[in-house]
Amino acid sequence: MSTDRWKGRVNGILYGVQFDQVLDDTVVARVAGGVVDGLYPGNRAEMLEALDQALRYPGPLNDEIETHHGEDHIRAFLHQLSAALTTFPAPPPPR
Repeated sequence: MSTDRWKGRVNGILYGVQFDQVLDDTVVARVAGGVVDGLYPGNRAEMLEALDQALRYPGPLNDEIETHHGEDHIRAFLHQLSAALTTFPAPPPPR
């Protein structure tokens, strides 16, 4: 996945959490549910790949959206989100 693609996906997540005071388990669950429910671009596997690349990226992740969350908090949140997405239940199949 190119830098533009994973960065775009991460920026989408950061945009969605920019007004949350803290990036806690409730926010992780909300965003994971949004990914699984298709509220973010791509599927779960693509988001997991984007998160993996973001967490390995040595540069700043908060340079475009510029949330009030610090870089360390963002990286911890993305790590928790990645873990949550690996265990979050799949939505029921359509009827």
